[in-house]
Amino acid sequence: MLDLILRRLENTIIALTFLFITLLAFANVVARYVFHASFSFTTELLVNLAVLLTMVGAAAATRLGTHPSFSLLRDSTKGVLHKLTIVVVCAAMLVFYGVLLWLGWDTAMNQLQSGRLTPALQIPQWILTMGLPFGALLGVIRTFQVGIIELRGGEGFQGEEAEALAAAAAIEAEAHARDTDTLHPKGATRS
Repeated sequence: MLDLILRRLENTIIALTFLFITLLAFANVVARYVFHASFSFTTELLVNLAVLLTMVGAAAATRLGTHPSFSLLRDSTKGVLHKLTIVVVCAAMLVFYGVLLWLGWDTAMNQLQSGRLTPALQIPQWILTMGLPFGALLGVIRTFQVGIIELRGGEGFQGEEAEALAAAAAIEAEAHARDTDTLHPKGATRS
C-alpha cells in the first residue's frame, strides 16, 4: 500500500513538475522574443523546481532499478558477492541521501527561522528549499525498500513500470525475431 501511494506521488510530482517547467520556460521565451521582456521570477522558480524534479526522479530511478549504481553493479554479480554488492550500494546511497536530507532540512529550517524571502517572488525561501529534503527522504525510503527486497532474493523493481519495461522488451524481441525470419526464411539457402 505504501509503495502504491509513493509511486503515484512520485509519478504525479515528476509529471506535473516537468509540465510546469516546460510551460513556464516556453512562456518566458515567448515573452522575451515577442514583448522584449522576460518574467523576473522564472529563473528562481525553474531552478527550485528542477531540484525537486531531480530529487524525486532519483528516488523513482532507485525504485525502478534504472539508477546507474544498481543496474551496473547488481547485474554483474552473483551469489554472496551479489548480496555484498547490494549492501555496499545501498549503504552508499543511504549515506548520500542522508546527507542531502540533513543538509536540506537544516538549510530550510535556518531559512524559516530567519524569515528569508525569495528575491523575485517574495515567498518564504524554506518552502522551495524543502524539495531537497523531501526528495532525499523518498530516496531513503526507496533505497531501504529495494535493498530489503533484493537481499531477500526477490526482484526489487516490480510494479507498473517494470511490467511495462518487460512488455516493451518482449515486443522488441518479437520484432527482432520477425526481422530475422524475414531476412533468412526457414528452408531457404544462404549464399
